Amino acid sequence: MNLSIIISNRNDTVMLSVTINSVLESLRPFPPKTTEIIIVDNSDSAIYKLLPSVIPMEYVRERKIKIFRQSSPCLFSARELAASKASGKYIACLDSHMISGRDTFVDLFEFAENFSTKSTGFIHAPLKWAHHHERSSVIERDMSVNELGDWHKSKSRTGLITWKGMPWLCNRKWFLDRDKGLGGYGALSDHHISWGGGDMHIGIKPWLLGFQNWGVSTDPCTHIGPFPKIDQGDDTNHVRPGKYRLYGASGEYPHTFGFLVSCYVLGGEAMIERNESTLINRFGRYLDFKKWRSKAIELGQQERTWLLKRQKMSFEQLLETKPWISTT
Repeated sequence: MNLSIIISNRNDTVMLSVTINSVLESLRPFPPKTTEIIIVDNSDSAIYKLLPSVIPMEYVRERKIKIFRQSSPCLFSARELAASKASGKYIACLDSHMISGRDTFVDLFEFAENFSTKSTGFIHAPLKWAHHHERSSVIERDMSVNELGDWHKSKSRTGLITWKGMPWLCNRKWFLDRDKGLGGYGALSDHHISWGGGDMHIGIKPWLLGFQNWGVSTDPCTHIGPFPKIDQGDDTNHVRPGKYRLYGASGEYPHTFGFLVSCYVLGGEAMIERNESTLINRFGRYLDFKKWRSKAIELGQQERTWLLKRQKMSFEQLLETKPWISTT
């Protein structure tokens, strides 16, 4: 098996169907029986019962699509479970509400096969939002001013990047390996932490561990929602027609708490202190960071110890050396 597309699903139905059919089309250039779609679903039970009505079940019977059930809702543990259930040499990650680009997976796979080395971490494709033009695609977070990263415009060529969220492709064994590889989402997955901080967490870890993140100039994948004029109001997990399904109830602990845990794991208490105002300004409406700081340190301690034993550079050294601007 060459490639496994992994999708975590929580309470998406129609949009999950759109995502799956989009992926099936984009996988057509691959030889038969060399690709698969792995879905780990942790929807509410009423929504889970509806999945057979929105998924093309003939592909399930053919084992082109494989569905696994996770009772505890958590985006991060679901993606790790999907990776562990996959058979592909590589895994590529999408949200359950996306349209894949025409040549995205082909280009990412060919880059991995022809140009990746032992130091390659994630290989990223551009991302755009459904209500934006493709010229607004992004492929990297800008860490030159803000340590947590602001969106950077898409590169016009393939090259090293800082980090970003999905769509990404990587070696499956590397992603899961907690001895010589990335070690997955670590504390965020181990403690079933709700949405927030996961992209930053696994995006920065490769650099600290001595690996590189790459961006590939290919077709962008389209993220369906949120739509600013529709999805106003509190961030809940309430599902109704036309509303973008949010991750407000996707795990344990408060929404965005993962950012605080990730900051501690990646850069210790010093990173939390340096970014306290940024965290409060961005996510303070969801979380009292001063109240939850000690809990974040408690939950992140084990992975922080793990990272300190294995990292090739500290987070501060990463900011200073900026290895992503090296010759490519």
